[in-house]
Amino acid sequence: LSPPPSSYETVLTKLRDIVAQGKWPETSVARSSVILNGKNTTEKEATTGKAGSFTVINTKVLDQRQRESKSRGESIPLPLGNQLFPDLAQAIFDLEEAIAARQKLKRVHISSTNHGQQVVVKDEDDEETIDDFRPSHCAVNCNAQFTPHVDSGRGAGQSLSVIVGLGDYHNGEIVVEGLPCDIRFQPLRFDGWSLRHWTNPYEGERFSLVWFTPAPK
Repeated sequence: LSPPPSSYETVLTKLRDIVAQGKWPETSVARSSVILNGKNTTEKEATTGKAGSFTVINTKVLDQRQRESKSRGESIPLPLGNQLFPDLAQAIFDLEEAIAARQKLKRVHISSTNHGQQVVVKDEDDEETIDDFRPSHCAVNCNAQFTPHVDSGRGAGQSLSVIVGLGDYHNGEIVVEGLPCDIRFQPLRFDGWSLRHWTNPYEGERFSLVWFTPAPK
């Protein structure tokens, strides 16, 4: 396996430390329902650590929302992931900024043909690049094999998200409407709220990050 690019090393080290110390938080019931190994992780725990998922928020975005909510007499609680792992949360959004500044992403496209719809992955061109895409949230996943689903809940309202895989693993592609995509240190933009997607089986240590922004309430 190829080593991680230098820009990923800080996040990957922090994720591995959480697993090694047995501090991975419990996964929500809603998210567990779409994780194949969400209820029984014995085999994974014995080899690579606890499986599961939690969310962190970009504190820059949270600060802005806090200011707006205070004017309405409301408050926004800091997610548990930020409370437990503030350095990891900061590193995750630093990584997203580095990715956005350095490269155009691969993107899943749905095109119509004479035989129906076709799913393809292409480089984003200048017209498609979303310069103002600054995600407010990130789902942090460890050894989580997701079953076929479309995103909902806290992610509802945004059409696009960005996913990337980290760690030492084989296979484990994300499959979008039947098209497998290798995301190991290769970010991919796709519409998780309308396109059905899941995780292929894998071997080894697999983390993934999914940046997104829920619709404003």
